[in-house]
Amino acid sequence: MSLKTIVMDNDNKKYWWLLLLLGFILLKTNYFRPMSNFGCSRRVTMDMDLDNAVLEGITLPSVNQTKDGSGMFKFRFFTLSRKYKYYKIYYQNESYKFADTSALANENFYGSWEDLNIGFKPIERHRTRDAFRIVGNPRDEKQYYGADLSENSFSEAHIHKVMESIRNQELWYNSIIEKAEKNGCSVDEQLYKDALWVINDQKNQGDVNHRWKRNPRVGEYSFVLVLCDEEGLKEIPEYVQFIGKTDENGQFVNPYGWFERHKSKHIKMIRSKRKLKTRAVITVDKGVFIDESKVNHIGYHLDSTNCHCGTDDSLYRSALYEQFFSSVSRQYTLRNIPVIQDVVGGDNLYTREQYEANRNRFDSTELQMNWPVTTETPCQTVRLADDGSYISLINPGNDDPNNLHKESTGIRTRVGFTYGKFRGKIKFPVMLNEENIWNGLTYAFWLIYSDNHAWNNRRHDEAEGGYVEKNDDSANPLRLPDYHYSEIDIEIVKASRFWPKNYYGRRADTICVEQDETLNDDVMYCCTNWDLAVPSPKYFSWGIDSIPYGKERKFETLRWYKLYKALTERAPMSNKAFKEPWYYYEIEWRPTEIIWRLGPSPDKMQVMGYMNDEFTSIPNNQMKAIVTQEYHYSEWWPPIVWEQGLIPYNKTDIEGKVYEIVVE
Repeated sequence: MSLKTIVMDNDNKKYWWLLLLLGFILLKTNYFRPMSNFGCSRRVTMDMDLDNAVLEGITLPSVNQTKDGSGMFKFRFFTLSRKYKYYKIYYQNESYKFADTSALANENFYGSWEDLNIGFKPIERHRTRDAFRIVGNPRDEKQYYGADLSENSFSEAHIHKVMESIRNQELWYNSIIEKAEKNGCSVDEQLYKDALWVINDQKNQGDVNHRWKRNPRVGEYSFVLVLCDEEGLKEIPEYVQFIGKTDENGQFVNPYGWFERHKSKHIKMIRSKRKLKTRAVITVDKGVFIDESKVNHIGYHLDSTNCHCGTDDSLYRSALYEQFFSSVSRQYTLRNIPVIQDVVGGDNLYTREQYEANRNRFDSTELQMNWPVTTETPCQTVRLADDGSYISLINPGNDDPNNLHKESTGIRTRVGFTYGKFRGKIKFPVMLNEENIWNGLTYAFWLIYSDNHAWNNRRHDEAEGGYVEKNDDSANPLRLPDYHYSEIDIEIVKASRFWPKNYYGRRADTICVEQDETLNDDVMYCCTNWDLAVPSPKYFSWGIDSIPYGKERKFETLRWYKLYKALTERAPMSNKAFKEPWYYYEIEWRPTEIIWRLGPSPDKMQVMGYMNDEFTSIPNNQMKAIVTQEYHYSEWWPPIVWEQGLIPYNKTDIEGKVYEIVVE
């Protein structure tokens, strides 16, 4: 019999009593429902709204996702509310966290009311409705405060104003002259660089909450409701009631862990089975911003024909990508043959015979003694497609024998995250031709620290003095217990799958390190974590080692020497992947491990590399993603397969395409 039939059957009185009983039971039912304005499913799925994320940070939900830009929750405790008089909601990211009772649990991303002056609220009725938002910097930490960024402070006019101010201060200007001589550049170049440093430093001085400096993490969020009576409220310390306060040791305390440890009849912690799942889809359609403080050339000029790339205010506020200008290393000299010819594509294939002939064809006076370069015309080598579906990365061709150059290109995201599964949908150019000759480029999808100021430092570490400074390659390098530098790489290059023979010791003769890598179409998928040689991990080592992954796999690692600042793994992949419309490149960065993957689709990814915190220091600061096509020195990937100096200058543009980057 249907419910409708029961209700309509006035002759059957007992069913009326049954309905009244059911209604009474429902009235008495206890429940806690977070995100109640998002339906009734066990999981709420919501992409992050990145419209204002660059300057204002991320909120969940945003004003574009709900009427008032908040997540509602409601609870009803008919019996419990007679005993407990106060309530508070807490949330925490569960995908990327340390255990709630871990000593590092205070690093987890958790929060409560956006206004930190509000602690526990009184329960005024059995059925309560309230609202909250997941926001950046939820503990309102002053280290993430800074200047008002509503206006672009890196305009050319403002830069020259600061330069003039420095000129008018005699002592400061004299120090610029000395620094320019030491660095081998002109006074104007050094003055320009120092002006940029001043402006960049000033943006971190102020009383505006820069919530984007500690953005909400991607992944799954849990919600707990804590009820207490008067006695319970007295038991809960202020630094748990008000999460922005610290304990007697000056440390933040994770409320999840505190309530797990503290059992009391006066306090009740209720976990909701409902979760929020979120990700960030970093689309390309909003264009590319040019941050003038990062351009390597003083006399640069923008390509004005590219209307979706530039320095204007709308791009400053909304573009999710900026052009990336590689730092040009002068560790080696290219000593390049003065030949203009495409390696891949075209009718004039660069052959092995030509490669070997060019080895002895030119004397030292004819070789091009220079270095890779970056563009002097921003927006020329990064371009948004007409339909807004991808950003082109262009290594420009050469047509002037008197101005030969190997020019690198790239883009960087403008919204930072701590942890996540970073996956790039990218079409890199074909790297090898039909004779397996390398085009000279290294393709990379990598993560880099968001900022070099103290707010973005890695975890404090004093082991043997701390981290080795990134640019210090001396025998007795400077070590710092607090340092900002972090980097996790995927670099794809034509190299040997084996390390130089001398690193294998007694195993050298049993490993096929002498095979001719020029005869196959494999390229190396190289996975690197820059741990800055901090020796805290249990199995910190140098030379060749291995890291177990699961029960059956091991990944071979190399640290060149004890003070070398990075740990690397190599895995072969086929050049055929670059012939597909696109491929997926993924770095899964977790609090205690990093997993590198590669695949034709997100559901068909192969693990290519793995590291964990027993072997290397895993960064915990905020990072951004970068995609680059760079000319690297072949000496960086010994044993050398193809020599960069014998690879011609490309005749036509080499184009790659970035479709999107997803962080989840």
